[in-house]
Amino acid sequence: MNTIPFSLLEKYGINIVSSEVAKDVDEAKAIAKKIGYPVVLKIATEQPIHKTELGLVKIGIDANNIERAFKDIIASAKEAKIQYDGVLVQEMAEPGLEVIIGVKQDAQFGTVIMFGIGGIYTEVLRDFSLRICPINEMDAIEMLEELKSKQIFSARGRRYNKSAIANLLLAVNDLTMKENIQEMDLNPVILYPQNSKNDYVVVDVRIVK
Repeated sequence: MNTIPFSLLEKYGINIVSSEVAKDVDEAKAIAKKIGYPVVLKIATEQPIHKTELGLVKIGIDANNIERAFKDIIASAKEAKIQYDGVLVQEMAEPGLEVIIGVKQDAQFGTVIMFGIGGIYTEVLRDFSLRICPINEMDAIEMLEELKSKQIFSARGRRYNKSAIANLLLAVNDLTMKENIQEMDLNPVILYPQNSKNDYVVVDVRIVK
């Protein structure tokens, strides 16, 4: 794994967190200093695994504990027999509403895009909507409206920019169609209330071409 998946998202105008893969502790320290502490460390792998459950993600890392966190992640990866290319040093995004966007190839329908509540609640709530690609703006808006928890996007004092979310879905659709993506997971995508600095930011991505 390297920074290519994030770079590919950036190519299509998708907001991403700053990140870079470190091969050793010294490189991790240099990257973290450049990004700015605190940072997030996570194993750099293409395997579809639950990184947090396996101890392969460390958040809120500062200069005093980055060496320990790096070594702990590598040790956990080796214990779990995970293939990896290093440790991803990543900007620590502000907390917000976590959603997931996924793309898969269906034997009957072809390329399918999914949008739903993400983060640690993805498998618990199973609140998502699906469309066959390519999608248009109306499809994207309908995907938001079909969620059982759709009221969360317009709750008093925490309204989210639905147009920005729809545009993100359209950008993912565009990327998928033009780059011949077989499978992709953006989880979590963190949404921020209107009038925030950013409408959203993608924190983690896995792409299979």
